[in-house]
Amino acid sequence: MDVLKDPTHIGMFEPQDLDILQGVFARLSSTHTFGLNEADARSLARSIITLYRHGVRDPDQLFGAMQAPTS
Repeated sequence: MDVLKDPTHIGMFEPQDLDILQGVFARLSSTHTFGLNEADARSLARSIITLYRHGVRDPDQLFGAMQAPTS
């Protein structure tokens, strides 16, 4: 099965993937003036990873998708 040969399908990422994920996380967390507690940080990381696994690979698109909507 080809799907089992792709590391992203089994929860593994390449170094360049981690660089993107870490960069987006750092960028988003820096927008929180008072910082994030551990639960919020984990939730944010999970959301970024979920979007990344669903094909949103551009850092700016990830950042934009995770921004709180303004009203």
